Amino acid sequence: MPRQASRNDYIVLFALGALWGTSFGAIKIALEGVTPLTVMSVRILLAGAALLLLTFIRKTKFPRGTQNWVKIFWMAILGTLMPFYLVPWGQLQIDSSTTAIIMAINPIFALILGHFFSDNERFSIRQLLAMAISFTGIFLVFGADAFSGSNGNILAQLAVILAGIGYVISGVIATRIRVPTADSVSASIFVCASIIVLPLWLIVEQPWKMHLETESLLALTHLGLVSTGMAFLMRYYLILRAGAVFLSYVAFIIPIFGIFFGIVFLDESLSLGTLSAIILILSGVYLGQK
Repeated sequence: MPRQASRNDYIVLFALGALWGTSFGAIKIALEGVTPLTVMSVRILLAGAALLLLTFIRKTKFPRGTQNWVKIFWMAILGTLMPFYLVPWGQLQIDSSTTAIIMAINPIFALILGHFFSDNERFSIRQLLAMAISFTGIFLVFGADAFSGSNGNILAQLAVILAGIGYVISGVIATRIRVPTADSVSASIFVCASIIVLPLWLIVEQPWKMHLETESLLALTHLGLVSTGMAFLMRYYLILRAGAVFLSYVAFIIPIFGIFFGIVFLDESLSLGTLSAIILILSGVYLGQK
């Protein structure tokens, strides 16, 4: 049952934000050489293989019972297959900043769905205020520039919104599953998703005919093992310990690491407006759990 987030949960949340903060750029790089279907398929298959190996090493027991596996099936559809295709498809037409601000809407969906469909995550005015503060910070960073650069790609934006809703619904389902460990949940979901996606990928893409550039190959490997395999272990760890609403705050943290990586690796500067936005984002995350 989810409980009040601890300091360790915050550490994992920020680490998850860092890992997912690299995924949008990796997707952009991968899309230069492959299709969204290949991005989705390789990401799922690599993560599934790594998580399955982890369960064998740790001798983790898989879930039992029809009800658990029905929930796992829907989590595989809504939390992996759907968003892993829709986000790359959307990023063919919109830039990463637009994607980031759209994904930052997710905590609002999590708050609403968690209130009505979770037994332990009731809506509060304080949480709504916290999310409004954090979203204001996101909008200060990306807002007008992001949407002015989207060239009216409404379908691409809707695809990213739908992907975010899928993430949120799968997180709410995870709070109701009777599985004790994050690796058990993660491995089960990705094995299920791999069984679905592998024949589709082989038939449609015929990967043996592909000639991958080094950059695309490295980006896909990073997406599968780091931004997906490792990140989803953290994701379900947080859901099982602190709940889907707390996890959803990662959507606010991801852009902070985008800014950080830009400063460290691209010699970008930190403006007063950006610093103010970071303070708002962190204040909202902190207020939401007090």
